[in-house]
Amino acid sequence: MENIPLRNKGIKLYILHIFCLKNFFFILLFLPVVFITGCRKNSVTVTGHISGIGNGEYLLLREVKPGVLEPVDSVIPGQDGNFTFRTETEWPSFYMLSAGTDDFLTILASPGEKIKVTAARDSLSSPSSVTGSKGTGVMNDFRKEQQVIIKELESLTKVYNDSILSKRLPLIMDSLDRRAADIVAGFREKAVTMLDDNSSSMVSIYLLNQQIVPGLQLFDPAKDPQIYYKVDSLLNEKYPESDLVLDLHNFVSGLRKSVSINSIAGGTIREGELLPDIALPDPEGDTIRLSSKRGRIVLVDFWAAWCPPCREENPNLVKLYDMYHYRGFDIFQVSLDQRKEDWTGAIRNDRLGRWTHVSDLKYRDSEVVKRFGLTEIPANFLIDREGRVIASNLRGPMLQKKLEELFSQQ
Repeated sequence: MENIPLRNKGIKLYILHIFCLKNFFFILLFLPVVFITGCRKNSVTVTGHISGIGNGEYLLLREVKPGVLEPVDSVIPGQDGNFTFRTETEWPSFYMLSAGTDDFLTILASPGEKIKVTAARDSLSSPSSVTGSKGTGVMNDFRKEQQVIIKELESLTKVYNDSILSKRLPLIMDSLDRRAADIVAGFREKAVTMLDDNSSSMVSIYLLNQQIVPGLQLFDPAKDPQIYYKVDSLLNEKYPESDLVLDLHNFVSGLRKSVSINSIAGGTIREGELLPDIALPDPEGDTIRLSSKRGRIVLVDFWAAWCPPCREENPNLVKLYDMYHYRGFDIFQVSLDQRKEDWTGAIRNDRLGRWTHVSDLKYRDSEVVKRFGLTEIPANFLIDREGRVIASNLRGPMLQKKLEELFSQQ
């Protein structure tokens, strides 16, 4: 998404998103700060002062791993609010310092650093002081810039809300739309500069995971793959054994495959047309036809285990299947994998086993690529009970909205 859609409902959605920003952002948004002291080369010491923390209340330090927060230690600060954590790390690592579930700070600690945090309870994510960690300083600078952008977008939303009944609303919306686009573009330019200045630092992983507001990524891997390639190359050379670097490397490997599919030419299938039939083997080797699903509204979804955006959408498919299957909704997933174990492993891990899966395991040489004009995945077609195309490439809230419309008419 390159422009913020502030027209009509769009600007309202941005404000709603902004208000829930704190709880929505991924773990990496508020990485905690770590202090490193001690005589060993890899030792890390996180010390500091938390004002206003309750008597006997715990502070928790956890390391940020791919998809999980791994506990490191917990302490009860003294009556003066002072605390100390000690741990070890072989390479720069992210840690989360937290008090309660919603009050936390994300820190980047390198071996040998000495980090000190001064903050107040209930606002750890906005510390008054963090010293001893260059990476954490960069992350804090980014967060400050981000808060400025959020406030600017909030002000645009207020103008919209105050103008809902105005006869000039269309003109106002055009102005707000242009202003929002300029704000976002300017913020992205600053972020690109920050990323270039820190591309060989673990800070770059933090930046690649950021959203401007929920649903609007700071960097889009499909549109800016070279940014991801560069960071992956530099970090994989410096920290090849880091779990987060390995996770990024796996993501980029899938991204490279996804982008390579973009070079494949194909035709287009329009709404209202009968979708061509598909007859491919399921994981047990039995040939299943798409036409066997006649009489149901079916999402024909093209994906692969190696495709990160595909895997990110799978939880949404599980939710929608649970919501609408009993009303006549089904999913027919076609994989562009090459190895059966990757395909079936993803089905199992993402809990997709309740609907139909087929694949010829030929990747870009699959017969479905040219027949359906696939230029990228994820890709999908939503077809009616007769097999005609209702819409294509609907994901997330857009797919749910379309299903609500279809089934409310029954």
